[in-house]
Amino acid sequence: MAFQTNVLREGEWVTETMTVDALLKANNPGQKKQRLLKPPQCGLLTRTVVESHLVNSILPIRLRSPQRNDVAFVGDHEVRVCELRRDGRLKEIARKSDFGSRIRNACVIGSFDIKDDDGDEASLAFPVKTEDNDSTHFPFSASNPAGTPTQLPPQVLMLVLECGDSVFLFLRPGSGGRPEFATSRFVRPREQLVYPGFHLAIDPSSRYAALACAQDFFVVYELESLETLGQKYTRNEPLNPVKNYRPRSVQGVIHKVNFLYPRPGDDNHIILLLIIVRNGRSRMVTYEWKVGDDLKAVFAEEKHGHRMPVENQMPVLLIPLTVRSAFIAISPNQVAVCTEGLYGPPNFETIEMETPPATRNFHGRREPLWTAWARPFRLSPYFKTRDCIYLAREDGVVIFIEADRESALDRSTFMDTFDSNISTAFTCMFDQYTDVLILGSDSGPGAIWKVPARQPLELLGTLPNWSPSVDFITTDEFSTWNQEIGSNGNKMVPWQGCQLRQPDRVFATSGRGKKGSITEYRYGLRANIALDLEYGTEIKEAWLFPSSHSPASQKFHMLLSMPGCSALLRISEDFSQAKETSSDDENPYDLSSPTLAVVYSDRLVVQVTTAFVALVAGDKSFRFPISEILRCDPQVSVSDACVLDDCIAISTHTSTQFEIHTIKIDTTEPTQPFLVHNQTIKVNGDITCLSLGANYTILAGLWHGGRALLAKGSLQQMVDKLEIIDLSQALIGKGHIVRGDGLSSVEAIASIISVWGSILVGTRSGEVIKMTGTTVEYEKFGTTTAKITRNQQSDKTEPTVLVSCDKNLVLLRNQGLGSGLFDSSRSKDKLRVWPVEANNLAASAPPVDYGIAVDISFSNYDTTLLVISGSKILLTEMNHEPGPVHRYLPVEGTPMKVIYSQSLQCLIAAVSRDDKPTLMFIDPDSGEDLGRPTEKKTNSPVDFISGLGRPGDRIFGLAEWEFKKDGNVWRYILVSTRDGRLIVISAEKGEARDDGPPPIRYWMRFQKKGFDRPVYSVVGYDEGLIYCVGQTIHWDVLDTTEKRLKHIKSFELASPATSLRVVNGKLMALTSRDSLEIIDHSSGDSEKMGQGHVDPKTRNAIHMMELAGTSPDEPLGSVVLLADRDCGIAGLWVPWQSPGRDCEVILEAELPTSIRRFRRGRTRPIWEQGQHTPKYGRLASTVDDAEILGISLDGSMQHFTLLSIDIWRFLRFIQNIALTNEELYPFTHKRDVHYGEFDPEPRLDRGLDMHVDGDMLRRCLERRALERLVSWPSHESRFAELLDELDDGRYTAGLTADGGREQYFKLAYDILDYFLRPVL
Repeated sequence: MAFQTNVLREGEWVTETMTVDALLKANNPGQKKQRLLKPPQCGLLTRTVVESHLVNSILPIRLRSPQRNDVAFVGDHEVRVCELRRDGRLKEIARKSDFGSRIRNACVIGSFDIKDDDGDEASLAFPVKTEDNDSTHFPFSASNPAGTPTQLPPQVLMLVLECGDSVFLFLRPGSGGRPEFATSRFVRPREQLVYPGFHLAIDPSSRYAALACAQDFFVVYELESLETLGQKYTRNEPLNPVKNYRPRSVQGVIHKVNFLYPRPGDDNHIILLLIIVRNGRSRMVTYEWKVGDDLKAVFAEEKHGHRMPVENQMPVLLIPLTVRSAFIAISPNQVAVCTEGLYGPPNFETIEMETPPATRNFHGRREPLWTAWARPFRLSPYFKTRDCIYLAREDGVVIFIEADRESALDRSTFMDTFDSNISTAFTCMFDQYTDVLILGSDSGPGAIWKVPARQPLELLGTLPNWSPSVDFITTDEFSTWNQEIGSNGNKMVPWQGCQLRQPDRVFATSGRGKKGSITEYRYGLRANIALDLEYGTEIKEAWLFPSSHSPASQKFHMLLSMPGCSALLRISEDFSQAKETSSDDENPYDLSSPTLAVVYSDRLVVQVTTAFVALVAGDKSFRFPISEILRCDPQVSVSDACVLDDCIAISTHTSTQFEIHTIKIDTTEPTQPFLVHNQTIKVNGDITCLSLGANYTILAGLWHGGRALLAKGSLQQMVDKLEIIDLSQALIGKGHIVRGDGLSSVEAIASIISVWGSILVGTRSGEVIKMTGTTVEYEKFGTTTAKITRNQQSDKTEPTVLVSCDKNLVLLRNQGLGSGLFDSSRSKDKLRVWPVEANNLAASAPPVDYGIAVDISFSNYDTTLLVISGSKILLTEMNHEPGPVHRYLPVEGTPMKVIYSQSLQCLIAAVSRDDKPTLMFIDPDSGEDLGRPTEKKTNSPVDFISGLGRPGDRIFGLAEWEFKKDGNVWRYILVSTRDGRLIVISAEKGEARDDGPPPIRYWMRFQKKGFDRPVYSVVGYDEGLIYCVGQTIHWDVLDTTEKRLKHIKSFELASPATSLRVVNGKLMALTSRDSLEIIDHSSGDSEKMGQGHVDPKTRNAIHMMELAGTSPDEPLGSVVLLADRDCGIAGLWVPWQSPGRDCEVILEAELPTSIRRFRRGRTRPIWEQGQHTPKYGRLASTVDDAEILGISLDGSMQHFTLLSIDIWRFLRFIQNIALTNEELYPFTHKRDVHYGEFDPEPRLDRGLDMHVDGDMLRRCLERRALERLVSWPSHESRFAELLDELDDGRYTAGLTADGGREQYFKLAYDILDYFLRPVL
């Protein structure tokens, strides 16, 4: 018997059907009632951890001086200015990304002068084409402080933002001489209801700019002359480049906008050309005027223009020529030059150009299109009678076109087919003698090519680009926030008990066509390998220094220390040749024993080995046996040595005693130096390392009684006993692991250096310990020995300190912020160094055993590092600015999906090759495809397994399935396709190989085919499969007896499900148009599934991920993050306990780009893992506190952090104030905000206010802007109150005494840095 009744559920009355039994059970007082959960309250912090390198235009521009070969890379949200060096490499000068609005278009204003071979000034007679750290780099005096300019740069960059405003940029020296952007903003006129900028053009005199919408409207800006702007800049007056403007409406689609060049001698003649499409026909409209004319009269009426020939009416490119006021119209099927377009109907003359067919870089279905053009630099007399253009096609073909004054078009020359796709980002620069082509690509890396006259083209380098990215994966064995057992059988350990571990790796699909790849995301400092020498014997340490008395072929000496001996290499000046010294006659050093220390200066080289001290002065060499110097038994062993100026310290030992000896180098007689033994110090314990610090302080690492000890004492006076610091005792209570005897588990000291007024110690257990006075701090860098080094000449330059540990190389930097290297506000002081081969982007980073900075520079920009990798010697050029150092694994096709198989230890990628889908099993270390497709019945190799390889098909779904039955587990790979196939694949490893991992044989196990609609997604669940065909979800179970899939249930959706997951026993289906639906697929006996919960809003959803919410110990309190195609993020709470009830939106966010995929991963470097346990109100997103990452189509990567309400309120308070601050939001800040009228208090609205912009917080942290943000008294007091509310005042206790204000701000900066620490 059943009846309907009204019940109160979650504060709402609902009607439910109940049975008598259910009613009796509900009223049974002995039954425990289930606690009803409420939606969690939390905020979301997002930040960009990897910027996109996709650029829309590349513009040569002289933003500093005419002599600086700069180029601007303009993307959607960022401008990067680089200098083209003489070696063909690009050096980044400055970067700006705080526009707050997407960049729609960019152009260059102004021209520049250079000197020709005769020393005369030659002016570039045209502006560069427009497209849809050192103070000596600038034309300013180095003595002038920032903000006191003397001269305006020759060119200015103009940007048009999506909000309608125009921004004018140039570079000037900032604090310390570092370049900074100076900006001027022109706010769009308020009467404009539309925002022009879809088209942008600048006239040849740089006095007018035309901005147009896609249809119906354009506006012309009259600009101040650069001479006038230069005079204002010299007087330190505000710069307002826009002098006047005039809008004009038209009827039709505005297809192209450009300015034509005037006739010679008529430089004040302005010619604006528009191509307008109306009723399916194109018309060419021109407006003409003189510089200074009234624009209101010029654009008083709309002109109708002339019809264009049908074959030329929709040009993809329009190229103005410097001769005859002509232009070239590039159409898909024809190229024509137009002349006589000013005084009558235009005359189009067809150009016959011989171009090759589509190349291997083309991945379209029709003919390849011409995408970009560039005008090379020539001296101004050349352009009075001639013109020349580089024309680029999307598949890598480049044509050189020449025109003259008589025939308009002279000839065209096929240059070459470049091995890259060419997008709209294409330009031509120049070095001293040749053109340099920079090819930007939207389908993989671009390239830089030199075009020497009458010689083969030369590849100078590549342009990193990892877009489009449609999928990515981490090597994390867990895939959900509370997964009990991982793919490798390991249990998920809560973050409170997690141990340090090697970080997970991140791989993404990138590119299209033949340039497609799987890209490994890496972040840090790039170190380009300049010399790679295989020595053949394992090397312990090495030293590189100049040899002043050697010919150019032997300019440098390199000493190698190996077990039992040393070796000497003589290296040429250009590092192209290395010769080993074999004859003693040629060798001034001791090579018979291992080298312990080498120090060099202009007059002397000191080498200490286990047997000798060698002094090399010019062409003279002196060797002193250590046993004679110390007057000791020759059987005494020398364990370590160090040298500082004229002082040598050596440690020796017998079977029972370790001693430290100090020796002085006496060079009173340069032709006959000698050594004096000063003193001997006996120590208790084993000496594990030795160093000389500031003020000739002896530093020795000791191991005694199972303790790590540091002994130190000054050698400026005779000592017989050293001060002992017990590190095993000092690290107790600092978070270090404690042994059973109550002492720290730190192992013996392996290296010591003195730097920045502190002592840094590296241990054999991977710690780096810093001691400043009595303060002891440490960080864990790995599990193997941490070897610390510094460059020798650090008294002349900033010391370069490196740590090699766990085969990694890390740079330590002293930024001068805070009190200590390991302080929470020092997250940028530890950066991974990645040695890379500049021309082999697929090569993995070599394992580093030892690294040291040497005082020899290949250029003025980078730091030279000497790196030892096994038996290899590497010389690298390390960049100073961190950034992406990605690695590309080519797949020779378009990668669509990627997963990581823990059982096979490889990446599995779905790739489309020649329009045919297939799978690749990629070794993540070597990049080799291990997959061997096999025919199921014959066990013979085939090109494609059954079900794959069909032309035109695509792989839509790719997943692993652990099929479980009767306690057994089988692993399969699931593939779903556009042609309506569901394929179950088996894979197994083959026999082991000596030269790499074993191959992987795979074959089709089962398949379901014949569906008339695509199979969009698939997920494996215990014994069954759940997949979506069209708009129908199917649930099948594998029958092991009949060896086929049996249908169980189905469910109809309103739109296809692109992602499926099983959570809490329910199916989560993410649909393309209707957002999230949660389906009860397993309850009941009917063949239909039941709907459980839905998103109350309709979203064009892309991907989803479940997070822990505010209570990691409550599985029903999780939060589901959704990403949609409109750049939105939503956080949903699912009321699992109330079937049929809609999900609740608890937060929303807007990002610059749409997120394509979410993934979890434990990706933080080892030295960050111990510093980033949840605090300050940060909520762990998973039980083990993994990172939540998201990738966008342009290759950028976002990081997501859940916030408690207290920390959300504090961070959002900062953001609300920052939105009114011109320093942090220079182009989109709220204006006219007055004290008393503005309330920055956050609103708990469960909407967009729950989002905190981490990129804004990053700018606030880097610019130390908090004090300026909260300068109003009410804001500062509320700022302190919000800090007091964190964890009930735990962090602000005791900060009310003198200096409390500064301490509050220090705490705030520590909090910002904590949330913004590196995750890669």
